[in-house]
Amino acid sequence: MPRLMGMPIHDVTMNEAVDRVIDGLARGRGGTVITPNIDILRQYRSSPDLREVFEGTDLLVADGMPLVVSLRLQRTPVPEQITGTDLLWAVSTAAAAHGHTVLLAGGLPGDADRAAEALRRRNPELQVQTYPCYVQPEAEAQQVAEMSRAVVESRADIVFIGLPFRTQVTTMALLREEMPATWFFGVGSSFELVNGDRARPPRWVQRMCMEWAWRLTSQPQLWRRYLVDGMPIAARLVMSALRTRWQRQPIPVPASPSPVSSG
Repeated sequence: MPRLMGMPIHDVTMNEAVDRVIDGLARGRGGTVITPNIDILRQYRSSPDLREVFEGTDLLVADGMPLVVSLRLQRTPVPEQITGTDLLWAVSTAAAAHGHTVLLAGGLPGDADRAAEALRRRNPELQVQTYPCYVQPEAEAQQVAEMSRAVVESRADIVFIGLPFRTQVTTMALLREEMPATWFFGVGSSFELVNGDRARPPRWVQRMCMEWAWRLTSQPQLWRRYLVDGMPIAARLVMSALRTRWQRQPIPVPASPSPVSSG
């Protein structure tokens, strides 16, 4: 399994990721899915608790293009970028085809409901429920506990959770114990993208690893996340990838001298 600065990433395509979920459900086995980007890598590096959660996660795919490029740079490439939003669409389509139930939990007020409507428009047969939950710092514990009870009561096969990252992964880990046959996806703010409140950047912007700049044009309040917190870890990531690449270079073996024939 490839790793970036110690963080594991699974070497899978989108189709393979979806197949892993559907095959697991057919066997009565659930799991957890995390889609790391640069900011998640930063949190992973700074938290032993998060590192432990990652080691117990069933599927980790590279959401951020800088991670994909760095994996290529260090010669441990993955087939493609897999965003949480793309997974939400693809897994929901597969769920509709196989009769599995889906729950969208979390998000800003109204986001989960409108995202569910968008998913139904593409897959009218999709069985999808929602539980909106926009957590407030002063009431987070109670709100997450109430949401978790609703998730357990839903008995959904697949749950997409849109909460702040640390809250999201710890909640998923706890729910995994309560619902071992359910797949849990941490999708952050993906509901906004599914329901059209926020646009994805053009593909060329993503390929150039400039999605952060695109996002700052519409969400300047994120300047600290990208410019203060993000830039240092991005620089360290590139240096780490180059160092790993150098360490993986084969050491040339000098050719043995040809024996001198006598006579």
